[in-house]
Amino acid sequence: MLLRMTEIWRNNMEQAGEVEKLWSNSMPMWNLDRQVYALMLAWMDVGPRIAAYHAIASIPWNKAYKRYSATLADTKEEDAKGFDWRKAFEAWRAIADEELISNFRSQDFLVAQRELLRAALDLRTRQQEMADSVGKLLGVPTQQDFDELTRQITELRRELRASPREQHDAAAGAASPDNQARDES
Repeated sequence: MLLRMTEIWRNNMEQAGEVEKLWSNSMPMWNLDRQVYALMLAWMDVGPRIAAYHAIASIPWNKAYKRYSATLADTKEEDAKGFDWRKAFEAWRAIADEELISNFRSQDFLVAQRELLRAALDLRTRQQEMADSVGKLLGVPTQQDFDELTRQITELRRELRASPREQHDAAAGAASPDNQARDES
């Protein structure tokens, strides 16, 4: 029995080796490997872009906190007894708005935002390519197939809505008094 199990195991390993050779030598798998690599690179590119964006986006909050803290430190103790949270919030909002607007218009912020957006769009493109390739390999409809189907259904709906209108307009045009007068003459 042990010899038989060993023989079965050896046959399975040989078959697995043949399948692996077919897999690695096939063009779809080579393409899939390339797409996986591109997807991994795109994913690895997004991380540093997010970190850079967050670092730049946090600058105005830190500046606003420091400025607001300084304004609170300037208040006297007797002012603290009559603390008005609405005035305090209005002061915080004014400082934060000023710092945020200043940051959003800065070249550093715009560059970081642009680079993050580009990296995210590249990642999304690579994900879609990968999904389409796997879908085609497995015989599953791809996003393009669904998009085409949606477009066709939308066109059919437009045609169906337009058809009764055209029939109604044609019937109304035939029954109008101007047309009847022309028909009688």
